[in-house]
Amino acid sequence: MSAEMTGPGDRLREAAEVMDRLWAFGGWEVTQTHESLRRYLVEETYEVLDAIESGDPDSLREELGDLLLQVLFHSRIAEESGAFTVDDVAATLVAKLAARSPHLSNGHTGPLDVAEQEAAWEVAKRAEKARESCLDGIAMAQPSLALVDKVLERARRAGFPDELIPDELRTVRIDGSGDTEAALRGVVLRFADAIRTAERSAGAGPHDAETWKRHWIG
Repeated sequence: MSAEMTGPGDRLREAAEVMDRLWAFGGWEVTQTHESLRRYLVEETYEVLDAIESGDPDSLREELGDLLLQVLFHSRIAEESGAFTVDDVAATLVAKLAARSPHLSNGHTGPLDVAEQEAAWEVAKRAEKARESCLDGIAMAQPSLALVDKVLERARRAGFPDELIPDELRTVRIDGSGDTEAALRGVVLRFADAIRTAERSAGAGPHDAETWKRHWIG
């Protein structure tokens, strides 16, 4: 496909076609599973972050391409099992953006108020996903420091009072054992379990600070 003949999205389609061709050869690609590709997905994600840190647009473009390969690869594996295709992945994304961004279809043309935009996004997200806990949807496998940030952000948004946050989540202690990551993960997972216990005890939210305190046994 020549550069003069391409339009927006053509190269994305070409990338999907290349993935299909690789798959058709029946080589290394067809032996992979979602599980076997986990480490590559993690590595490529960190390489994108490194490229962002470097400020080099050429490096970022390349690393985003590698990350896109992971999306295409996982989608092709899913297609082989009859679960979904890369088109289904794109369609799901489009539907989500449309549902959470009403200004895309309501005729809005002017500048957006960021606070209103974020509020509308959260309202739509809650409506489409009936979540029992304020922590539902958090990727618990992420690195422990990022996990602490996310758990605390969600808890505070749900009205959780700061005075109930354990000291172990406020200060990271490095004792030289080489297991700081696992130790912090244990603390944040116990905290998350305690939040879920309090939510079950208190019943349907939202909860104010006093309700959290009455049901907190963390």
